[in-house]
Amino acid sequence: MKLFTNKTQRNAKLLRCAALGMTLIFFGAAILMTNPVKLFEDWQISLSPNTLLYKLWLHPPLEVYITVYMFNYTNVDAFIEGTDAKMKVEEVGPYVYQEVLTNHNITLNEANNTITYTPRREYIFVPERSVGDPKVDRIRAPNIPYMGVSTQAASLSMFAALGLSALAKRLNAQPMLEVTVHDYMWGYEDHLVHLASKFVPSLIDFSSFGIMEKLFREGNESNVVNMHLLEPKDAHGVNLPGSPRAYSLNSINYERGFKRWEYDEATNGTQCNRIWGSHDATLFPRDMNEHDTFYMYRRTFCRLLPMRFNRTLDFRGLDAYEYIMDPKVFDSELHSANSSCFCKNNQCLKRGVGNVSPCYYNMPLAITYPHFMHADPSLLRAFDGLSPNESRFTTTVMLQPQLGVPLHVHVRLQANQVVGNIKFNRLMEPFENLVLPLLWVDLTIDNLPPSLQVLAYALKSVFPKLQFAIALGLLLGGLYQLIAALLLCFWSPSAGLHKTEHGEKTTNVLGNLNLAQSLHMPSSAECAQPEAQKLLYHGDAYKLEV
Repeated sequence: MKLFTNKTQRNAKLLRCAALGMTLIFFGAAILMTNPVKLFEDWQISLSPNTLLYKLWLHPPLEVYITVYMFNYTNVDAFIEGTDAKMKVEEVGPYVYQEVLTNHNITLNEANNTITYTPRREYIFVPERSVGDPKVDRIRAPNIPYMGVSTQAASLSMFAALGLSALAKRLNAQPMLEVTVHDYMWGYEDHLVHLASKFVPSLIDFSSFGIMEKLFREGNESNVVNMHLLEPKDAHGVNLPGSPRAYSLNSINYERGFKRWEYDEATNGTQCNRIWGSHDATLFPRDMNEHDTFYMYRRTFCRLLPMRFNRTLDFRGLDAYEYIMDPKVFDSELHSANSSCFCKNNQCLKRGVGNVSPCYYNMPLAITYPHFMHADPSLLRAFDGLSPNESRFTTTVMLQPQLGVPLHVHVRLQANQVVGNIKFNRLMEPFENLVLPLLWVDLTIDNLPPSLQVLAYALKSVFPKLQFAIALGLLLGGLYQLIAALLLCFWSPSAGLHKTEHGEKTTNVLGNLNLAQSLHMPSSAECAQPEAQKLLYHGDAYKLEV
């Protein structure tokens, strides 16, 4: 009589069950140790051809808006005549334009792990977000070229200054213009500018002037950007020391710093005049922490804008770090290596006023926070209608810290006309040594498009949880298979059938059979499942028979 039909067959099934258990445990542990979601993320969130980020970066789906508020000067005549002691300014807007970015002329440089490209931006008016039609609405605002020439004349000889004054008078140039909002932003004909473009084309290469045209479109078709790719890693997946940060700029038009701000290639410059190491506000740093500071660069700023960590928050189900711009970002000090280059001829502008003239044909222009927030209080004394407000004018950038995805962005800056000393120009004398607000802009990303929101949420929440659940299921399944194999190995049914010393009849075999049969294995690998058996009585003992 035999207990099992084939002991060898039973052992083979037991080994298969144990092998399946070990395999499941191996794959479960491998998932936990290698983190496939992270590997997939690193692969797809890299600027390599055919990756997800590369396709998105060529034609970014982010909805970027530039919201513009103009300053309308309502009592210019009374101020010039001396009747009113202050200029009254009225904020007019918003006028909203969508910025559409595409990247062209792509070259991957494997030798230094960078990518070279030419960004092109178009600006499309968005009437439903705007207060009116900029081609119809009119304002009175400073005549930027005329005021710039008048300020620069103070540094010339008396005869040159008199000549410029006479020329401006002959051309009937006025310090204030009445013009449509559209023309003031994107270009209006100016006789002085037109004449200058004829006589000094090397300095003035345009015949019309628009403040938004110069701030945002200048060099739009020709800028060549060189940017670092993801940091190279060692065999353990750790970033190599000294590697430039991912997606930070290496150079613009083959220059790593502002030569206009006296950048020195030999010393790598200072934060005052560097371009390299900053980010262009389209791709941001990855794997941020609460101690990080990063720098934003666009030609509009004519400098780097440092962003420092402010707080952690939840933004529509995603972890977010909020960064704000330092209140002193536009301060200049002669004794500070990080701001002294902004002081020309050892003269710095007032606190909170950032010189940008070298980036704009040396016209005396400056940037500040809107309504002179965080600036010298004396700047407000010449105006009625300005009211600094931190809740409205603070620059904030909200990022998903691991991916570096921008969730919500507001970059708020004001463009200003700086008027210095005036010589031999009676019309300009009332504006002497003033900083006149021209407009302020809010560069905005309201939120991610729905497709990117779903992707970011999946990468940082759904996929990691799903990966952990799969790994845990494999580990538990493997452990179950091993335990089942051990039970079958040590609690063999053959040990349950025996005859006692006193010839008593025993049926312990029934309990052992039920135990073995109760161990259910996966359908693909049944372990030691006994065949149909019968318990027969022969003489003075029970025997098991197939």
